[in-house]
Amino acid sequence: MTTENHNIKTNIKIGQQIFENLPHDIKPGWAGLILSCFNHYIKDIPASILELYQIIENKDRWKEAHVQFTRIRVYGLDNKNYKPENYLRLAELVAKVTYNASGQVDPFDYDSGHYIASLALKATEYFDDSRLEEEVESVILLFSRNKRLKDNLEDTKDVLLYKKIDDILWYDWDPIGINDIAPRDEYRSYVPEIFSLIKAKAGKQEIANRLHKFETENMAMSGSIENCLTIAKKIICTQ
Repeated sequence: MTTENHNIKTNIKIGQQIFENLPHDIKPGWAGLILSCFNHYIKDIPASILELYQIIENKDRWKEAHVQFTRIRVYGLDNKNYKPENYLRLAELVAKVTYNASGQVDPFDYDSGHYIASLALKATEYFDDSRLEEEVESVILLFSRNKRLKDNLEDTKDVLLYKKIDDILWYDWDPIGINDIAPRDEYRSYVPEIFSLIKAKAGKQEIANRLHKFETENMAMSGSIENCLTIAKKIICTQ
């Protein structure tokens, strides 16, 4: 555990500073991205949390997060032995932050987002996996190391999109099948090209063709255009 990691986990004021420095419209996406770090560690993700991700992706649906918070809370009450408990608590905070960002009446506590960083790092302890801990910390600090992003919403959205593409290539595409043993940056050299295609409004087929080219030419594999199409669709849906 890094010193910075330890401080974030134990000092809520650091979490407050990180959260308050985020542009308003980025807060749900940032919180959801932190929660999604656990997707490949949770065997059965509750349906209420999967639904929350869909709400986060569509700003017009953020107001639905209030009801979604209740569904997550009810799931926790009905499954008292669910582990890790902090994962469900984290999901509740993400729902609160998402609803608050909608600007609707009767918001949750204004400081709900202050606890996300600390709770997310505490949730990693259950899995005892340094890679998960490092990934969560990386997302927590995604915007903190570039202060100019606070006042530039479009650049901030691009950083979030870039990170989502990176995650999809690592966790979902993974053509070599090494994301459980290789360094986290194994596919990062391919992210800029896919990001550029997305920014250029490329379609699913064009993105899939580029991924397939990476597989067949860069990696000298037979490749799977069908899987590349699936990955391309998922990437497009992150916008």
